[in-house]
Amino acid sequence: MAGEGGSTTADDVEEEVAARALILEIHDLVTEAVDARLWVIRGVRIALEQDLATIANEDCRGRVRASVDRAIAHWNAMTLVVIYGALEDLVEGMGVGLYSIVSATNPIKRKEIFERNRSRNRELMAAGELTGEGAHALTKFTKVLADALLRDPLLEPNRQLSPVDRWEDLLSRIYMRPIPERALPDDLRLTINEFAAVRNVILHRMGRIDEKALTFVTEGPWRTVNERAVIDDKLYRRYIAALIAYERELEDRMRARMGLASQSSVTDWRAMVPAGG
Repeated sequence: MAGEGGSTTADDVEEEVAARALILEIHDLVTEAVDARLWVIRGVRIALEQDLATIANEDCRGRVRASVDRAIAHWNAMTLVVIYGALEDLVEGMGVGLYSIVSATNPIKRKEIFERNRSRNRELMAAGELTGEGAHALTKFTKVLADALLRDPLLEPNRQLSPVDRWEDLLSRIYMRPIPERALPDDLRLTINEFAAVRNVILHRMGRIDEKALTFVTEGPWRTVNERAVIDDKLYRRYIAALIAYERELEDRMRARMGLASQSSVTDWRAMVPAGG
C-alpha cells in the first residue's frame, strides 16, 4: 500500500518489514539464484565472443556455439532445481519441521525454543529488518502453527499426491489455505507439477524423460520417452515465473494472516519473470 499521491507512509514501511521477515531466507535465496544465473550466462557469452574471434573453422565455431547453448540450458535447469527445492523445504518445514520440534520437546524445552525465537526477532529489530509490531506478529504466528500441529499432527507430507496438491494439503493443516476468492490457477498448478517431474529426471535419470514425467507434461516440448530434458530460455521463463508466483502466493497468505494487503495477483503469474530473464 502507499499513501496519498503514491508516497510511502511509515505504516507502509512497517507492514513491508513485518511481512518480509516471515520468508526472508527463501526470498534471498531466490534472488541469489536468479542473479547467479544471469552472471554465469553473461560470462559464458563473453567467453563465446572471445573464442569465436580466434576460430576460423566453421565446424569448430558451431561446436563452440553448441557447447555454450548446453551450458546455458544447464544453468537454467540448476537455477530452477535450487528454487524448487527451497520452496519444497519451506512448505514442508512449516509443517513437518515445526511439528518435530514442538512434539519432541517437553513444555520447558518448548518455552526455551520460543524464547530463542523472540531473541532472533529482537536481533532482526536491531538490524532494522523488523519492527516491534512485526516481532510480536511473527512470534504469535509461530505459536499458532505449533498449537495447530499439536492438535492435528502431520508426520510427513502425502507423497501420493502431486507436488502442488501435497504442498496445499500440508498448508491447509496449518491454516495457510488460499486467500478467499483467490484459488491457484490451473495452469500454474500444472506448470509446477510439470517442472517437478522434469526436475526428477534431471536429478535421477541423467536428464532423460521417462513415462511418469510425460504424464505431467502440459506445455513442455517432450512427447516420447528418453527425450533429453533441455531447459531452453522459453521453458525457463515459464518455470521460473511459476515458482516465483507460488513463493509470492505464500508470502501473501502470510500477510493475510497478519491483516496485511496482498502484494501480487497470482492470476498474472506468467508475467512474473525476473528482470533480465
